[in-house]
Formats: sequence, structure tokens, C-alpha cells
Amino acid sequence: MAYGNLKMSLPANQNPRPYSEAHAWFVWSFAALFYTYQFVLRIAPGVMADDLMRDFGIEACALGTLSACYLATYATLQIPVGLCLDKFGPSFLLRWAVPLCVLGNLVFSFADSFYLACFGRLLIGMGATCGFLGTLKLGSLWFSPEKFALVVGVAMVAGTVGATFGQAPLAVVTEIFGWRDALRYIVTPVGILLTAGIWLFVRDTPPAGARSPVQPTDTSLATLFEELKAIALNYRIWAVGLYGALMYAPVLVFIDLWGVSFLSKLYGIDKATAGSMTTMYYIGIGIGSPLIAAAADSLNQYKIPMAVGALLSLLCISGMIYIAEIPLPVMYGLLLVAGIVFSSQPLIFAVVCPLTTRASHGTVISFTNMIVMGIGLVMQPLVGWLLEKSWSGEICDGIPHYSLEEYRLALLSIPAGLLLSLLLVLLIPETFPRSEDKKKA
Repeated sequence: MAYGNLKMSLPANQNPRPYSEAHAWFVWSFAALFYTYQFVLRIAPGVMADDLMRDFGIEACALGTLSACYLATYATLQIPVGLCLDKFGPSFLLRWAVPLCVLGNLVFSFADSFYLACFGRLLIGMGATCGFLGTLKLGSLWFSPEKFALVVGVAMVAGTVGATFGQAPLAVVTEIFGWRDALRYIVTPVGILLTAGIWLFVRDTPPAGARSPVQPTDTSLATLFEELKAIALNYRIWAVGLYGALMYAPVLVFIDLWGVSFLSKLYGIDKATAGSMTTMYYIGIGIGSPLIAAAADSLNQYKIPMAVGALLSLLCISGMIYIAEIPLPVMYGLLLVAGIVFSSQPLIFAVVCPLTTRASHGTVISFTNMIVMGIGLVMQPLVGWLLEKSWSGEICDGIPHYSLEEYRLALLSIPAGLLLSLLLVLLIPETFPRSEDKKKA
């Protein structure tokens, strides 16, 4: 979930021509579809975990590293891509970002070694960095400011759709065709068609010129360095970012990577069914995001929903992993509720902006999101390493066999992180706009 450096600095067209809102949604939809597509690529290893370990001869820690390679480039390129979107425009970056994801996917699917597979994941992460950032930047240019909140909401739904396709549907296709052919002959052609659509139809500004107000910006290296220095030295921004990262850990570690394998083991079910269960978490996010935002507005508070969300996330995740003999339908419901209460996590972007000047909002959002996504670089390999440390050494059909007890021990890092996120709320200031601030705005 990245908002990026969204300063609106492109000049308006001098010879405006009318265009319809339907035209704007049509053009913007190609960027949103890319966000959907890169989400599928991001979470694909979760439903292919056993196949990847068998084909590359690796164990849990290496699988976590392979998955985290995507996050390595995705997290570190947040701020540079935000600046490039301002300088070159979203259409230029989107035209090359999608082919980069397609190339990375092909490298990954044809890889005959673990290291080549890691390189493919790095390429996918590089291209995917432009997904949400480019979607929002394009929306800021094609839609009026009062429509921008709707654009963000629809983009979040697009990500949820990608997460849904990347779970049960991809698991079914993988079981039928194998993981390599699924990526080569189904996922790759979709990326090629999407690339063609972006080259043909996506432009930076509509015929009438950019809808957003023109604002002068200073993106010099000296200014950027000063902004980053002030942000990096602010402990409150770090507290917000770490809260968001630890709240996001269940998504990156359990839902995206280890959840399908754990649930398959827990209930003795196939990967497609387990994938349909983890999909409930993303459906919960889609339901909960507007509800939590409305609750924050009603309470005139950000911290209370954030604290309650952390506490309920801790209870839900702990229950899913450590309570024995939860009936299958109840587990579906528990995953849905866990996704709903997680939806307090995006409030961090509303909290962090008032901690800097208005001119630094894009930079501080990118910096915060870099911390959030960076948690996967640590947690995904960490859980794999903990699995290996407790592993009995049993191998079935060339795949390391991990027991439920070994999974539960390794996944203990997730509730531990959620408990820490609850404590971090104490360091986060309440930045909800006061009534007098709203009047000034």
C-alpha cells in the first residue's frame, strides 16, 4: 500500500478539449489493472511453496528469501520512483514497468537455479513499485481533486481483486498445469496484453489538460536530502512506520507466504481450498477500510481505532494459529474478521502527514511505506529460519515436511510483533484535525 510522491506539477494543456468522465476512468483503468496484476505476482510464491522448495531443492528459510526478493526492490525504490513520476510522468514509467514485471516473471518461471529465480523476483519488485504510485499519480492528473479519494478507494479494491486471483484461482491453475506453465502461459500473456493497452491508451494528461491544480515544486537533490534528513530523525515518524510494518506482517508473512501451507496442513485440504480461506482476509480489508475510516471520523481520533485494531488483530491471528480444532467454517469467518480489523493500519498515512510540512507529505508517505514493506525483508526469511531450526529433518516427495508444532513455533514472531505494535501506539501523537484546523483548511 504506497501513496508515493504525488506532487502535481505538470502544466495544463493550452488548447483544452472536452472529455467525458467515462474516458478518464477508461484510461485510468489500465493503471489500476497493473496494480491488480502486480499483486498476483507478489503473492504467487505462497500457493507454490511446496513446488518451489522441491524444484529448487531449498528449505523454508531460502523460500522466505526468494519471496522477499520482491520486497527488496519494491521497498527501496519507493522514493526514487515517486520522484521519477513527477519528472517524467506516469505513462512513461508505466509503459516500461509492466514489461519489467513480465520479464521478471519469465526469468522466474524458466529459472533452473535458486539465484536466477531470486533475480526474477527482484525484477518483478522493481516493476511493481510503479503499480500503486503510478495509479494514484495518473488519477491525480485525470480527475478533479474532489474525486481523488474515490480514485484511491477504487485502487484499493483493484489490489484486493489481485490478491483474490493470486490465492485460490492461481492455486487451481498451478495444480492443473504446474507452477512454471501457469506463470509462462497464463500470467505472462495477461501482462503482454496489459502492456499493449497502456502503450495504446494511457497518456499523462487528458485533452483538457490536468484536472488537478498546478503547484510549483522543488525536487532538487538538496531539498530532497533536507526533507529526508528531517523525516529520518523524527522518532514519531519511525513509531508510526513501525506500527504500520508490524501490523502488515500478518499479510506479508502469513497470508501471502506461509498461510496456505499452514492451513493445508491444519485441515488436510488442498492448496486451492486453503487459498480460498486466505482470500477471506483480503475481502475483510475491502469491507473494513471504509468502516474504519468512518469510525475514525466519528470519533475524531486516529489512535483509538489503531489501538483497537492492533489488539483485535493480535487476538484473531493468535486464535487462528494456536487454538486447536477450530471448525473450518469458523476459520473462514475468523480470517474475514482479521482482515476487517487490520484495516486500521492504513490510518498511518493520515497520522504521519501532519508530522511534516505540506511540501513534504509525498516524501514522508513514501518513507513510511518503505518501512512498512521493508518488514517483509526481515520477517519472511525469519519465519523460514525458525522453521528450519525446529524442523525434524523429515522429507516427503522431495519437500521438507514441517509439522503443525513447527509452524506454530516459527509463526510466534507474528503475534509478538502485533503486541509490540500495540505498545508503539503510546509513542504516536494524535494528529486528527481539530475543528479550528478544519476551518482554516
